[in-house]
Amino acid sequence: MKQLMISLSLALVIALAGLAVHHVTADATKRLPTFAMKDLEEVEHNLSDAEFKDKRLLIAGIGTWQQVSRDQAAELEAFHKAHPDVEIICFIADDITAARDFVKTQGITYKCYKADGTAPINATFNRLFETKKGKTLTLNQLPFVVLAGKDRSVYFAETGVVKAVRLGEVLK
Repeated sequence: MKQLMISLSLALVIALAGLAVHHVTADATKRLPTFAMKDLEEVEHNLSDAEFKDKRLLIAGIGTWQQVSRDQAAELEAFHKAHPDVEIICFIADDITAARDFVKTQGITYKCYKADGTAPINATFNRLFETKKGKTLTLNQLPFVVLAGKDRSVYFAETGVVKAVRLGEVLK
């Protein structure tokens, strides 16, 4: 719980500090590793599960307290309706009750998962983004979006709000 509060506090500081968002692109040589996660019903999943096999993936991280994350959630919903063949894995950085309320109030129909600081998700995504100063991105910098092919090669990664139209263009 303490780690979650630290993560959330840091994310809020970043958001309030002028949304220190860096638009970065993915390194085409990077691949998603297999990782474990829990959905909002606390059911365990793994990227190697059959439900994710042979699917293009959009992985996102959002926070319930940020307007930019609410905007990103809406863009992801539009993208989900236009591209139902792409599996969305959206990590919500908040406690389980707030995350469930967020999904309900935002009308989210894509799959959402916990980002509570207990899973090794930070390490997984940390290596996908490299900033200009050699620093790395973690779930403390929200929102973010990662697109990966069926072979798990990352071909797009960006922080900040990414419009559904742009995501659709990247898929082509």
